[in-house]
Amino acid sequence: MHVRTTGPELLTTMDHPAWSRFSSTLTGSESTLLIEARAGLGHEWFARSWPDARIVSVRDDADQRPTPGVDTVDSLAAAFDKAAGGAQRLAVILDSPTVDWTVLADHDWRMARASDLLLSVDEVDALATSTASVRAPPATTAEPISGEPAHLHRLTGGWLEPTLILLLDPQALTRAKEAMLPSLSRWIVQHHHGWEVAKAAFLEPITADTLAAFFREIHGSPPSIADMRAAGFLVLDEDGTVFMPDLIRHCLTALVHQNDRALADDLVAVAIDAVAESVNVTSAVQHAVSRRHWHALGDLLSERWTDLFTSDARIIRRLFESLPTSVIDQWLGEFGGAAVRLLKGAGPDGMSFMLPDGRLEHEKDTLALRLQAKTTSLYRDPGPAALSFGLLEVGYLRLAGHDAQAAVAARRLLTALHSAESQRRIRPALASVVNLHSGVPLAIGGDPVLAYSSYRAAYHQVAGSDHHFLLSDTTSKLALLTALRGDTHEAREWITAHDRWIGEVGWGRKMVGRSAHLARALVALADLDLNAMDTALRVLPATPDQDETWQVHAYLLAMRSLVAGQPRRALIITSSMRHQRPHPSQTPLAQHLFAIADRAAEVSNPLGAPAIEPASATPHAPELRLLDAYRALLIGDVDHAAALVGRARTDVLGTRWLNVAMQLHIVMDRQDKSDMVEYLVEDVVSGQGALVDLALLQRHAVLSDSHLQRLSDAQRARLSRIPPIPTLERPRPTLTPRELEVLDGLRQGLTRRQIAERQFRSENTVRSQVRSLYQKLSAGTLDEALAAARRWGL
Repeated sequence: MHVRTTGPELLTTMDHPAWSRFSSTLTGSESTLLIEARAGLGHEWFARSWPDARIVSVRDDADQRPTPGVDTVDSLAAAFDKAAGGAQRLAVILDSPTVDWTVLADHDWRMARASDLLLSVDEVDALATSTASVRAPPATTAEPISGEPAHLHRLTGGWLEPTLILLLDPQALTRAKEAMLPSLSRWIVQHHHGWEVAKAAFLEPITADTLAAFFREIHGSPPSIADMRAAGFLVLDEDGTVFMPDLIRHCLTALVHQNDRALADDLVAVAIDAVAESVNVTSAVQHAVSRRHWHALGDLLSERWTDLFTSDARIIRRLFESLPTSVIDQWLGEFGGAAVRLLKGAGPDGMSFMLPDGRLEHEKDTLALRLQAKTTSLYRDPGPAALSFGLLEVGYLRLAGHDAQAAVAARRLLTALHSAESQRRIRPALASVVNLHSGVPLAIGGDPVLAYSSYRAAYHQVAGSDHHFLLSDTTSKLALLTALRGDTHEAREWITAHDRWIGEVGWGRKMVGRSAHLARALVALADLDLNAMDTALRVLPATPDQDETWQVHAYLLAMRSLVAGQPRRALIITSSMRHQRPHPSQTPLAQHLFAIADRAAEVSNPLGAPAIEPASATPHAPELRLLDAYRALLIGDVDHAAALVGRARTDVLGTRWLNVAMQLHIVMDRQDKSDMVEYLVEDVVSGQGALVDLALLQRHAVLSDSHLQRLSDAQRARLSRIPPIPTLERPRPTLTPRELEVLDGLRQGLTRRQIAERQFRSENTVRSQVRSLYQKLSAGTLDEALAAARRWGL
C-alpha cells in the first residue's frame, strides 16, 4: 500500500527516507529485493525507491485483498513466475510469515527487514525538512507533541507512517496510534509468537532478563530480543540501548487489552514485578508511577518495599510525598499518616529521629490502639501486608516512646512471621527486616536473648545474598549485642563479618555502621586497649546524639572516665543523661547499663561514698551482684562478697561476667586455684578471651611471672597499668547502731545537744558515744572522723 499520510507528489519526488542508507550496502548485482516489513514502515515506497524494479506483494490472502497498482500473489515462487521475462529487478514485499528459501537458491537476492526501514533520528530530521511545505494547519486544540527529531524518534521508533502523521500535524497523536493498529493487529495474528510479543509490551525495560522473569509467571515463551528488533518493535537508541517506542507499546498493550481485559490487568502487575526481580525495584516503581498503575504499585510495595528501604529510604519518602493522598489512603487507610511520619526520618545518612519524651501515654494514643487492632486482625492470616503493618506498628510505637509496648508488638510480629513462613513464601529481605526491626525494641526493652535470636535469624535470611545493607546492619547489631553481654570473641567475629560488607553499602552506611563502632569500643575496653577504644570513640559524636544506641555511647563514655581514674566524671555522665533524657533513660537497657557504670564507679572508690548518688536499678541483676561482691571484698567483708557471688545467676551472663565471677572465686579463696587461673590465661593467649579476664588476678597479685610471660608484650604492658589493690592496715571498723545514728547527726552538722534532743538521750551519753566513734575511726577531730567514715564507706 502507498503511504496514506501524504500526497503522491512526495512519493514521486523523493526516495524512502531510509533508502539511501540501505542502498549503500548493495553490491549492484542483486536481482531480487525481499522486503520483510509491516505496513506502517512504508514498504511499498521503499520498494519503489529501487530503480527499474517490478513490485510484487506475497500475501496469504492474495485473492481476497488485492493492492491497487501492485501485483499480488500467494507465494514467492508465483512472484518469480509473474516477473519471468519482464523487468531485470524484482522487489518482493513479503506480507506473509513464511519464506520459501528454496526458491531463492537460483537468484541473487537481498533481504530488507523492518529494522532497515526504520528511520534514524537524522532521517526523521531530513523528512521534517522535506514535508515542511505541505503541513496542514492544526485541526484540533490538542496539545502538540515536541517536533524535536530525537523526541519524535523516541515516540515512533522511526516507523514511517506515524512519523509522517506527526510531522504534518503534531496534534494528531491519536490518529498516529490508530494508523498503526491494523498492521500491528495483522502481524500479531499472522505470527505464532505474535501475542507473546504483544504481552511483552507491558514490560519496561525489555531485556532478556526481564522477558525471562515475565514469562515465568504467564503462559507462553519469551520472544527473543533479536526477533523483536527484526520486526521493528525494539529500536536502537542513539546511545546504543534498545527500547520499545512509546507509540508501539501503546498500540500493542491496547490490542491485548481489547482481546482480554482481565489478562491485561494481570500483565501490568506481572510486568512490574518482573522488572523488580530482574532489574531493581526502583525501576519498577518508576515505571508504575509513570503509567499510574496504582494498584500494581501497591502490590509491589507490599512485597518489596524493603528493597527500596535498604537501598535508599528517601526513595519511598519522595514517592509518598509525590503520590495523591487518595492512593496512599487506598493502600494504608487511616494509617498513611503514620507511615509518612516514619518516612520523614529518611535523610542522607540514614534514618534519623528525635528521642521521644514520652508525653503521650499509650492508653491515650488512639493511633497506637488502632494499629494494634489492625495488626491483630491481619495476624489471623498473616502475609506480606500483615508483616508490613506489623513493622509500621513497631516503628510508630518506638517513635512515640512506647518502648514497653513496642517490645510486646515485636514479639507479636515475630509470631506472625513464623506463622506466615509456614503458610507461604515470604521474601528473604522482608523476613530479615521483620526480624531485624523486632530485635531492636526487644534489646532496648531488656530482652537480649530474644533480640539475639531475632538478629541471628535476620542475618541467616540474607546470608549468601547481595543484600549488603542488611548483611551490614545485622552483623553490626550482633556485634554490639554480643559485646554488651561480654562475649568478646563472638563480637570480634561479627565485626569482621561486618567489615566484609559495609564497604558495599551506599545510603545508610553511617547508620548501619554505628553499632559496629560501639562494638569496637567495647571490645577495646575488654582488651584494656585504651588507644583502640579512643580511636573507635572518635568516629562517634563527642556526646551522645539522637541515635537509638545513645545509651551504649553514654555507657562507654562513663567507662572510659572510670579507666582514666575519674569515677566522679563517670557518675556525672550517667546522672546528666538521666536528667536530660528522663523518658529514654527509663528503658531497661539504659537503666541496666547506667547501673553497671554507677556500680563500677563505686567499686573504683570502695572506701568512700560516691560523689553523686546513683539512681536505683534492678537490685538482683547478676552483673550488679558481682560488682557489689567485689566492693565488699575490697572493704574486707569477704563473707558478704562470697554470699553475693553465690546469689548471682551466672546462667544468664555472658562470658565476660562469668570470668569476673571466676576471678572473684580465685581471689577470695587462696587455696590452690591453679586450674582456674590456667584456664583464664589460656583463653586470653588463644584469642578466645579478653585481657579484662585477668584484670582482678593482676590487681590482687595472683598471676605469676610464668603466666605473664605467655602474654604478648603489649598485653603485659596494658596489664601493668592496673594499680595493685591497696593493703588495708586495719580491719574495717564496726559501729553500733547508736554510733551510726550519732555519725549521721554529725554529718548533718548537729551539735551534741541537738543530737541528744533529737534522739531522746542525755547529752553525756551522746558525748560518750562520740568519743567511742572517734576512737574506732582513729580520728581526733570532727573533720577527720567524717573523712574516715567516707573512706570506710560508712
